Amino acid sequence: MTQPLDSGKEQIPERPALRRNLLRLRKESSPQQRQQWDQDISQQVSAIIREMQPHRLAVYWPIQAEPDLQLCYQELHHAGIELALPLVIAKGQALRFVKWAPGDAMDTDDFGIPIPHRRDTYVAPDTLLIPCVGFNQQKYRLGYGGGFYDRSLAELPHVTSIGVAYHLAACDFKAEEHDIALSRIICNHP
Repeated sequence: MTQPLDSGKEQIPERPALRRNLLRLRKESSPQQRQQWDQDISQQVSAIIREMQPHRLAVYWPIQAEPDLQLCYQELHHAGIELALPLVIAKGQALRFVKWAPGDAMDTDDFGIPIPHRRDTYVAPDTLLIPCVGFNQQKYRLGYGGGFYDRSLAELPHVTSIGVAYHLAACDFKAEEHDIALSRIICNHP
């Protein structure tokens, strides 16, 4: 995903351009293809989470053609793993997490993202599933640019962070000072 310069060196694309390209690639993949990829990722996530047995797992609600793991969440919930969803409190702040179970009543936040209707009690997850717009070989994540997950990881240094992405999100970019590498990345098999 790098572009050569005239000098023979490679230039890593700027993050906004890289983000736009990766989002375009993801959205251009067919819903049927993404559904197959989702099944592959769900199987991997399920196996890893069942092995890890976290007390509380923070998951995400899929937006903008992100991997949809809703069926996996149901399976993990039925296996006795407590789930939580993130809430954006304010720009420039870390996410907060609220207990959630498949089938709970939902509202929509200011960004159009579904959030639990009941969100009066924050919980502390020990494992996070984090959607990635892109990721590099060093396990750094490229998100939408708000920095919410990086701030959250800085506040929760002992959590296990698992990035979730399609294989087409693998790319080159330099980590910035505020970036925090994830514990691992799970993507579908190409």
